[in-house]
Amino acid sequence: MSRRGVTLVVTLVMAALIGISATLLFSTVNMEVMIASNYRRSSQAKISATSGLNHFTALGLNYNTLRERAGDLQTLQILPLTRLSDKTSYEVKVHFSPLLSDGQYMVESIGYYTKGEKILAQKTTKALFSSNQTN
Repeated sequence: MSRRGVTLVVTLVMAALIGISATLLFSTVNMEVMIASNYRRSSQAKISATSGLNHFTALGLNYNTLRERAGDLQTLQILPLTRLSDKTSYEVKVHFSPLLSDGQYMVESIGYYTKGEKILAQKTTKALFSSNQTN
């Protein structure tokens, strides 16, 4: 094989290696961007759920009021789907359980990150509330 032939083969192999490296680099960067986007959407949904819990707390509803509204129901939706922005929202429910002590109830806030009608991320935050006013 002549010197020109070897040089051509080496050049083609190097060009192929550079092309493969560039493709791998693009794939890795693309994957990192997708991971970061998922993390951001998940964080926004969690922040929305926390906002719902804070909204519920600000209402200042006590156990007796909640129990009256619920009647015989074990779950009561306190705050319907509430929009924070065009992409984030939350809803808040109160759960009563015979396993909880008198005056205790579980508040569940579900935060959403959406695009159009599609839910891209959903996070739930729960908190146990106690009330001394059980008469």
